[in-house]
Amino acid sequence: MRPKFPLISALALLLAAAGSDAVAQQAPPSPPPPSAMQPAPPPGGRLKVMDRRDHGHAMGRHGFDGPGGEVIADLHGLERLYIQAGRARELPALYDDVLAKSQDPRVRNYAYHQLARAQAQPANVDAAIATLRKSLAENLANEAKQHARMEKMRDAWQQKHATSAAPATH
Repeated sequence: MRPKFPLISALALLLAAAGSDAVAQQAPPSPPPPSAMQPAPPPGGRLKVMDRRDHGHAMGRHGFDGPGGEVIADLHGLERLYIQAGRARELPALYDDVLAKSQDPRVRNYAYHQLARAQAQPANVDAAIATLRKSLAENLANEAKQHARMEKMRDAWQQKHATSAAPATH
């Protein structure tokens, strides 16, 4: 009679090989090296300026629709160009200029956040915190104004409906 151990050993080896093959097939592919993830430089060294017509259908998905959306889209495009040109240090001045000119809450909020992000890049976290605190204070003030307007509208609506619901006496 022959021993059963070689058969069991062979079966164990087959199962182990099949299991490791299944695990290898389920493992996610390794990420490409960082150099492969960076975009190739544009041909001739020219930068392509993206127009809204190039990606007009995608603008809504990026939050550029609605009031102030065109300004935010322009800012986004300018940011990309400044960064591509290696002039990211000029971005805080751009955001300060936008904050000086715009009264739109969405545009101002975007500019504040981008300004804080630009300030934090060279590790100036204190300036970034101060900028975001200023943005927060402005947003809270706007929210309080909006709440007061809504309360005033609600009170006016309730008064109008209270007088129209009262029986008319002649």
